[in-house]
Amino acid sequence: MSVELAWYMSCDGDSAHIGQQFADNPPSFETFTRIARKAEKSGFTTILVPTSQVSGHYGFQAPTWDSIINAAVIAPATSTIKLLLAVRTGVIHPAICARMMASLDELSGGRILYNIVTGGAALSNYGDDLDHDTRYERTDEFLEVMEGLWTQDDFSFEGRFYQLKNASVYPKPVQKPKIPFFMAGISDIARDIAVRRGDYWVFWGETPEQVRERVESMEELLEGTGRRLKYVTRFQIIARGTEEEAFEAAQEILSQVDPEVLAHRGKVISAFDSLGTRDQQARTKEEMVGPNLWAGMGRIRSGSAVAIVGSYEQCARKIIEIEQAGIHLLILSGFPLHLECERVGEHVIPLVREMERELGLVNEEEDTFLALSHGGSRT
Repeated sequence: MSVELAWYMSCDGDSAHIGQQFADNPPSFETFTRIARKAEKSGFTTILVPTSQVSGHYGFQAPTWDSIINAAVIAPATSTIKLLLAVRTGVIHPAICARMMASLDELSGGRILYNIVTGGAALSNYGDDLDHDTRYERTDEFLEVMEGLWTQDDFSFEGRFYQLKNASVYPKPVQKPKIPFFMAGISDIARDIAVRRGDYWVFWGETPEQVRERVESMEELLEGTGRRLKYVTRFQIIARGTEEEAFEAAQEILSQVDPEVLAHRGKVISAFDSLGTRDQQARTKEEMVGPNLWAGMGRIRSGSAVAIVGSYEQCARKIIEIEQAGIHLLILSGFPLHLECERVGEHVIPLVREMERELGLVNEEEDTFLALSHGGSRT
């Protein structure tokens, strides 16, 4: 089974550089639909629609749109790409979220996936001061409420954080019995929720070896449960004709960092209590974490700080290494988002599929589908 490749939309706009005060292309209908349409055309099966209360790439005052709004913008502007919608607990009630997601599933023709974000730190500015494990306990209840409302017509719940009596939500999701759920987090409580409720488990990627370790550790937890998970990780990608050109492009992305933005992002990152974020920040203090794996974006980004950097062939081979480590879905991004997805779609994805065929990682039926999805034909 070949690896699925996903792209990233952002919620704070699009630029060739990160670390500026504002994005060159701020959040708008035009900015987001351009990214989504190009990702779909370039052969990505899924697009991550992220959530954040403040910009993760630019200054504190850079506008940052809500993920549910963004999903509603791009769903009717696309036709096949799945929308992996991230929503944070603590800022929306699960019953409201359940109706919104089901509505989006109907609007998109059953293309919604969801990732409930527990958060890397408490949202003190929004009156949410729960500690790490308590936030995950709330996430567990949040999921139970949403799934109950999606699968039952008369749902009651009595929990620590949420209480419902004889509640119902319409429409129900197009996908049955419920919208597929992506659980993120490497802490014990996060992995417990993934084992019990998840369809996919998501974690930051650093090296193929680290990815394999994460997958194997979760497989051990799944033993005897009768459940299966698909595995998802996240990398940046900077692919060019040569390795030298790729590393020059990597440095260019950070060539216009504003000192105020750098200082602010450092404070934000240091306040995170997410084990995954802390782990990645600790592991990526060196610029290079492995062959063709550059961690320079960690100065600005709190997570997904590692980029696959190299020639088109080197990037394709690194993706294959990550796939062989046990990954089912790989989420990629590069800047500017609307141009890099075209570059990866044109030059890297075909090489990945060719290498998969050579290694016997894709069957004939799937091979035909992948070829046709890139505008080709197989005879």
